[in-house]
Amino acid sequence: MRGSLSRSIGAAMLACAVAACSTDVSTGPGLGVTDREIDRAIATDAGDAMATSVDLMLADESASGASGSVVLAPGASADVSSSAVTVTCGGPDDDGWFTCDRTTWRGLDVTRRIRFWEGTSLGTGWDPAATDSVNHRVTIEGSFTPALAPNKTVWVHRADTASMVVDRSGDPVLHVWSRVGVRADSATYATAGTTRTFHYTVHDTASAVAFAMPRADHPWPMSGTVTHAITTLFTATDGRRDISRTVTRRAMVTFDGTSTVPLDVGDLTCQLDLATHDVSNCQ
Repeated sequence: MRGSLSRSIGAAMLACAVAACSTDVSTGPGLGVTDREIDRAIATDAGDAMATSVDLMLADESASGASGSVVLAPGASADVSSSAVTVTCGGPDDDGWFTCDRTTWRGLDVTRRIRFWEGTSLGTGWDPAATDSVNHRVTIEGSFTPALAPNKTVWVHRADTASMVVDRSGDPVLHVWSRVGVRADSATYATAGTTRTFHYTVHDTASAVAFAMPRADHPWPMSGTVTHAITTLFTATDGRRDISRTVTRRAMVTFDGTSTVPLDVGDLTCQLDLATHDVSNCQ
């Protein structure tokens, strides 16, 4: 008989989801828009998506029981925050995957699959002493309007595949993440009779993103990078005129153990707050 795996996922998993937490300069009147305005809007949305990747790493560890702040045996459940929800995962199937119930947050549907490894053998759950790596597959879909940007609507379609490797060679123990994913998102701003839309196609990569354990004491990645290769179709209309442009940008953040990290997008260098998802000080 197959077992079940219940885990708790805190509301912090998507602190600001894939929405911008800061004000976008791209929402002014008129159809005219500068390259810098487009870059600033792309930086805001890309930075938020990158911070969401960090949130997902925390949420996925909580789902598997691998978080250093809460260690769960298979079949157990516990809160990882005061507003946590419990996610139940059934399995494993013949390939070792646990399939978790879909959850909904701010209009976004989140689904995940989890697989455990003990060396080259499949595991049946998280074992603090024996689990060497964990595979994750996550999809996020839906739309919503950010509370801080009522004139903005975000549509999200995101699929990520990740592996977390346990490094016990030193003190503290490290959980090291690699992740690849694809985003097909849109963000629409409506103001002063003008609607501006950014249609994103993004290939994102997380490389050697290392968290020190316990996670509760070390919430931010100690090292590693997240890189997004972005193609954006920008459109604007006022009901009489329409314009469109396609731009490509490369965005990257480099982690250093703090909550505020540098974000490079095209020619812009900004600061990304991983806690709030706010992008600021773009120059």
